[in-house]
Amino acid sequence: MNSSENVTGRLLNDVAPFVAGRTGTVGIATPVPRLMVWTSTVPTLPTPAVFEPMFYAVLRGKKVLIMGANRFELTRGVCAASSFGLPFIHQLTDATPDLPYVAISLHLDTTMLTRVMLNMPKHDDRWTCAVAAGELNGLFGDPLARLIGLLNSPDDIGVLAPHYETEFYYRLLQSTMGDTLRQIGQRNERFQQLKTAADWLASNHNEPVNIPDLAASAGMSVTSFHRHFKGVTGFSPLAFQRHIRLLEARRLLASGSANVSRVAYEVGYVSPSQFSREYKGMFGSPPVTDLQR
Repeated sequence: MNSSENVTGRLLNDVAPFVAGRTGTVGIATPVPRLMVWTSTVPTLPTPAVFEPMFYAVLRGKKVLIMGANRFELTRGVCAASSFGLPFIHQLTDATPDLPYVAISLHLDTTMLTRVMLNMPKHDDRWTCAVAAGELNGLFGDPLARLIGLLNSPDDIGVLAPHYETEFYYRLLQSTMGDTLRQIGQRNERFQQLKTAADWLASNHNEPVNIPDLAASAGMSVTSFHRHFKGVTGFSPLAFQRHIRLLEARRLLASGSANVSRVAYEVGYVSPSQFSREYKGMFGSPPVTDLQR
């Protein structure tokens, strides 16, 4: 049994009590801080969401992630990590009642991760996508397995979890995903300017965007800004904002607190008909359907 299979098997055994008897698609909080277990007994339709700074590993089944121009297929023993929040579409394609999909996610403690980085030898800053994928292996898989193994001894979590998580970050930063995660704490001015632009687009999704002004605030030409923004996020700036707008619109519709036109204007659209077209294109059904639900 190779290293990835060994680690995956250990993790699957440790989370088994959390998925036993579950049906449908659910996420289960655990006693380990920021650790979730995910399971599904059925395939899912493509579903938009936001990938926060996170580590995610598939233990059984298959998940497809699409982030703009980037596509990742996560199967058993494959993991992914993100350095900052990105809109994405995900779909489970391999899940049955007999063999449910099982995965884990750990929201990254960016303060702890940055502290680990500061105690490591300095690396050259590199341009890379804000999401990376790799295999669960012994380098970071062993400390991850010790962290997840604390689910079997919850009284030890308060003392040992911070130590195992620190070691996990240290080893993860040494892996092929290290360049992506170092973006969280690196001082690369250009990357930080792009992250600031992405954060502004997410926080001001209902505001009109002046791309030349946004590029100037990042210290780049419009052409350079487009190229670097898409290289890091997988999206053009306007597509990035559109995804965030539509995700917020779906949240508002799910609350049942407004009609479709009002939601369209609230998230920044000037044309309800354009909003309805783009909403259906992203979610597969018109906004009035989600409102009625």
